[in-house]
Amino acid sequence: MNAKNVLPLLSAAAWATALAASAMDFTEQGEYLGSSDCISCHERFYELWSTSHHGKAMEAFSVSLAKSLTPMTEPIMIGQEKFIVEFDEHGGILKGFYQDGTEKVWRLRHSFGGRNVRYFLIPMDKGKLQVAPLAYYVHQGRWYDATASMVRDFQDDGPADEAVHWTDRSLTFNTSCHDCHVSQLEKNYNPADDSYTTTWKEPGINCETCHGPAEAHVREAKAAEARGEELKSDNLKLLRFHEDLDMAQRDATCGPCHAKGQVLTRDFTPGELFFDHYDLTSYEDRDFWPDGRDLGENYTQTGWMANQCNLKSPGTLECIHCHTSSGRFRFKDNPNQACLPCHEKRVENIHLHSRHAAETGVTCVDCHMPTTAQAYMSRSDHTFRPPSPAATLEFGSPNACNLCHHDKDAMWGDYKGHKKEDAKWADQHVKEWFGEDSGATLLEQGRIIQACRNYEWDKLPEILAYLENPNCDPANSVAILRLLNNCPRPEKWAAIRKLTGHEHEWVRATAAASLQYDMAPETTKALLLLAADRYRTVRIRAAGSLLTRNLAGYTDEEHAAYDQAHEEYWNSLIIWPDRWSTHYNQGIYYDRIGEPDKSLAAYEKSMELRNDVIQPMINAAMVHARAGNSTNAYEMLRRALTIEPNDPMVNFNVALLEAEFNRLDQAATHLRTALKADPQMAQAAYNLGVLLCRDNQAEGFKWLESAATLVPENWNYTSSYLFFLQQANRSAEAEPFLLAVIATGRADAQTYFTLAGSYEQEGRLSEAQEIYRKAKLAKHLPMDAKRYASQMEQRLR
Repeated sequence: MNAKNVLPLLSAAAWATALAASAMDFTEQGEYLGSSDCISCHERFYELWSTSHHGKAMEAFSVSLAKSLTPMTEPIMIGQEKFIVEFDEHGGILKGFYQDGTEKVWRLRHSFGGRNVRYFLIPMDKGKLQVAPLAYYVHQGRWYDATASMVRDFQDDGPADEAVHWTDRSLTFNTSCHDCHVSQLEKNYNPADDSYTTTWKEPGINCETCHGPAEAHVREAKAAEARGEELKSDNLKLLRFHEDLDMAQRDATCGPCHAKGQVLTRDFTPGELFFDHYDLTSYEDRDFWPDGRDLGENYTQTGWMANQCNLKSPGTLECIHCHTSSGRFRFKDNPNQACLPCHEKRVENIHLHSRHAAETGVTCVDCHMPTTAQAYMSRSDHTFRPPSPAATLEFGSPNACNLCHHDKDAMWGDYKGHKKEDAKWADQHVKEWFGEDSGATLLEQGRIIQACRNYEWDKLPEILAYLENPNCDPANSVAILRLLNNCPRPEKWAAIRKLTGHEHEWVRATAAASLQYDMAPETTKALLLLAADRYRTVRIRAAGSLLTRNLAGYTDEEHAAYDQAHEEYWNSLIIWPDRWSTHYNQGIYYDRIGEPDKSLAAYEKSMELRNDVIQPMINAAMVHARAGNSTNAYEMLRRALTIEPNDPMVNFNVALLEAEFNRLDQAATHLRTALKADPQMAQAAYNLGVLLCRDNQAEGFKWLESAATLVPENWNYTSSYLFFLQQANRSAEAEPFLLAVIATGRADAQTYFTLAGSYEQEGRLSEAQEIYRKAKLAKHLPMDAKRYASQMEQRLR
């Protein structure tokens, strides 16, 4: 899929009826019973399920489970505390030993995972189930520090990561669970005292998760048995996974537990589609390498959305082609069979295709689904792309060649094991076998994502062109759109607007969200169209971007579509009352619609649930500042500084308030801190420059020049630098400065006209004419400016 192959713009009514795929109606199926009621008729399936990783996604910590684990012989030090797990006649306990000599004991209640790692849950205050600080690595039978293993190695200049404390709310099962380890979960959260009475029908992912409630089915089966008959297929009173669902619906049933993203509703049922209930993370997240390989734990779905076998042959490949409904790999004994029938010739000639001798035992998945790990949990690459050692050389991402050859440590997440000489060796072989352009597609993608991550907006034409490249799959498009939110250049809007007509709902939804700050009438029209989109995620994102727009003059149909989408949007903001992010997003909502008191209340609630996250503090400070409450804003930002003392945005806003209080030295200190953390922060550079240039300090001129070249389209930055040059009797520096700003290709029209006017005053008419000509031809300038430049050029002729 790509941006060139877009659907034509349809009417709202047409979108509403397109691609219909409604949820199954489970009303007649009665209540959920639990998998034990399935045994009598489906004993074989029950055995397969109950011993699978789906069946054992959660289980009680029992004596029998304890016997399968290697006992600990000594405690493990975690920070300043020691922990040890001991087994007893009821299962096991966790003991904690503290610096002050005290001890604490918790009962291990549950174990979840088990394919690679077992995590354990212990009961805490107010009904919370907390992930224990110790986990168990199944393949080596050893215990280790659970949270320390979750730290990502972002490499080079990427963001630093550190382990959270094991009591962190992100490791509270009740708060973070998406029903992926238990069945028919009821969270039962009480916001009044931040407590839970969480229940579930049974541990693990049971039969009814995919087939719906079994009460009516069991009743009909027993009645048929009493009559001595078989239950007829047209009266099963149960959802049949293969017969009643199409391929997209079946994949969507697997998706929620195998996706890293955002939950937008709490009512997904089998038969519905993924983007009616969820949004999905893509390569904008540094848990992915720039080329899309997994770095953190990403749960498969994003890779599947970039899988060319899935994209280029829709309707031929699905999750259950390779996996059973209980999660097992169907082709364990002969993995190459998974690639049939599409790749029959390559399967038959695997050794010729792979250039590996028969005795190596190489398989298709070894090269196209290489296994890496995060936090000791192994995962296979579901993009199915070929190995690319060239991408390893350029980005540091893992590749299948070096995972087998000379780099065994990378199998378990130690990507520093990638030796450059090994990757060069592999790259040479791959190019000898498959041509010099092998891996070029991955390199192209990775460079575009890397440029967006690094704010290299001088490459914006290349980035926008890539959005129309046939190689730009939905995952790439989404990542670029989200990263473009950081781009200040207005020429992005037309390209983003075009993607509101993209054939894939994920891309349409992301384009809708990205257009929040483009107020052009044609954008509003496109968003109103998306407010009636077939997919709820698209409608929600469109409603968010339409929230503060004046919709007077639009049709009743468009107003109705927006009203419905707005209701869905609001509902998506209230489904997780036990999460700080829920109240943070509500704070943004209320701030946008002009209700500051409700906004501040939402931010305060967010801070109650999570007092170490600075985003609600920054936003609350902005609400206070706009209301003229500078003191309250300052106190809120100082609170944020105690948590993130080097955060550039916090320091920048503190600096503005320090300047307002006439504490200019403190303001300069905070601006320098902001610029040290983010040298590309033009607002900070400008304000520091103005502050210092008042005293004619050389450092101030440096920062003003930096701001003007970082954002040459901002005439205020450029004109301020010119003003202070004149004040300092340094006007001779103006010409080279203006030429440098114009050379960026993004200068404001006034920059051209100021330089050309200066040339005219000095009698340098040919040079003035050349500057007017450049302005006339500048693609980024508005038409009235180009028209004026053309007139001035003609006059000088």
